Amino acid sequence: MTWKTEGIVLRVRNLGEADRIVTLYTKERGKLSTVARGARRIRNRLLSPTQVFTHGRYLIFPGKGLHNLAQAEIVNSGQPIRDDLEKLAYASYITELLDALTVEEDPIERVFPLLAATLALLEVGRLGLATRAFELRLMRELGYEPELYHCLSCREELQTRVFFSEQGGVLCENCVVHDPASMLLTNGTWELMKKLLEWDLSRITVLHPAPSNEQELRRVMRRYLDYRLEYPLKSLEFLETLQALN
Repeated sequence: MTWKTEGIVLRVRNLGEADRIVTLYTKERGKLSTVARGARRIRNRLLSPTQVFTHGRYLIFPGKGLHNLAQAEIVNSGQPIRDDLEKLAYASYITELLDALTVEEDPIERVFPLLAATLALLEVGRLGLATRAFELRLMRELGYEPELYHCLSCREELQTRVFFSEQGGVLCENCVVHDPASMLLTNGTWELMKKLLEWDLSRITVLHPAPSNEQELRRVMRRYLDYRLEYPLKSLEFLETLQALN
């Protein structure tokens, strides 16, 4: 039995002298860990298709634990991302985030197209906005969609002056006492969150939010994701160091 599937390379590790362990997120089967034999040899046909961020079509022989990646054909090389340090930092973060929040062979239908579309946005340079959209939409697909319209506590519809709780949504002024650690959300950032979550991903390129709203949203999402993550992400430290230097 073989699996033919489209996938994107999330992570690559060396194995032995010439092999690679390649973690893919695939369209039909979700996350898969595979071995690509000889993939580190210069003339090997698996060398290019097993580079991180590559979108390809893969032929996989299922095995116990690690599967065997036998053949591959590139759909999108991901080279523009690997060639740019800032794009590389953002892409490393979103792929590590996806890896950290998903388990092997548990496919979620809309995650693969979300990943592919986000990497395409990173290629053209919409780095921060594409990343925030990915974070919000990934949480929705994993069952943690933030509540943005009704108070998490009293369920009243909210119009203005809201607070975001790391538990996943907004609180009104009366209920914020139940979560003193929640963060005041300006109207501009609140509206930006709604658009990033609800608009077609291709439309977010028309958005040009104020830098203050982007920075506020980054802080809000950091708290929200940290609440769900079991361990700190290595790529996030690299990304934040790069942002500080810039």
